[in-house]
Amino acid sequence: MRNLYLSNLPVSYRMDFYRFLSRELDCEICFQGGFPVNPGMTGRVEQGMTLDAEFPVRQWTLQSLPSMLTAFRPKLVFVPEFSAAAVLCLRLRKKFGYKVISTCDDSLDMIQGNDFGWKHRLARRIVPKCLDGIILHSPSVRDWYRKRFGKGLFMPIIADERRVRPDLERVLPLSEQLRPGPRPIVAFVGRLVGLKNVPVLLRAFEPLRDRAQLVVIGNGPERAALEAQASENALFTGMLTGDELLAWYNLIDILVLPSTLEAYGAVTAEALMAGARVIVSRKAGSSDLVREGDNGYVIAPSNESGLTDCLLRLLETLPANRSLYLRENLLPYRFETCIHDLLKEINSL
Repeated sequence: MRNLYLSNLPVSYRMDFYRFLSRELDCEICFQGGFPVNPGMTGRVEQGMTLDAEFPVRQWTLQSLPSMLTAFRPKLVFVPEFSAAAVLCLRLRKKFGYKVISTCDDSLDMIQGNDFGWKHRLARRIVPKCLDGIILHSPSVRDWYRKRFGKGLFMPIIADERRVRPDLERVLPLSEQLRPGPRPIVAFVGRLVGLKNVPVLLRAFEPLRDRAQLVVIGNGPERAALEAQASENALFTGMLTGDELLAWYNLIDILVLPSTLEAYGAVTAEALMAGARVIVSRKAGSSDLVREGDNGYVIAPSNESGLTDCLLRLLETLPANRSLYLRENLLPYRFETCIHDLLKEINSL
């Protein structure tokens, strides 16, 4: 017998979460068929991250799930969102006698109607009633689910600082080599697509271009148009991975995530862990990581002047040509504490 964790595809920012469930709950971590799953494969497909070789090459499909359940005889099955796999596992629950726990990426904004479509909204009204537990990534969303359905577990999408922080310190010499100049760095990290709302950042930054360096890290179909819109001193790095991306997090003073639709936004947690301040759209689930005026600000994605004001406030606190060292971790949560609290809640279901 071994428990099952069914994921859509491997994403680098969940690797510590996968490791913990594999070790502490004896979970077989499985990825949906149709994606290339093998050691060294692309983890977060759009950013070229790598999947750890420690996870076995095991895929699931809707067709293979009944035979997997027969073979594993799990006590716990973790399912993605309120998907067809979740519905199938619920239908087979009585036969096999396991508990079904969903991992749901809903942000509060999505719950309030700004989501990916009517099918997800319909599933959200029906499926949670049948689940044994739902893992949610922000306290506000957890509280909504508890009030509506009487269930909700909390685990933010954050990495284990005991693993990441030593790597951030290790790449400080590379950070020094990559440093584009003495001015503070304002950055965006992510896919260059419409929902990320990068044009608003470019316009909001324009009045401050003599005070800071703008860096856009990522790639996507909007890149050419964004480069044409940006001022000459904006730096577009393209997609970065591994040590190079970590080194840039050491350099970033202010990360901006102005998305109009964002289930979470793991880059917010990555930047905070490296000591950067953040300005995050209230549409993003990761806005719950922001402590207003302390580690950053939350803004409306259309509030261009408000973004400029927040940038100015943060820039006024930053020295030019700051020394590079491992800065304080500005995340309000710690992986070890949150994951052990989650384990206790799962064991009590």
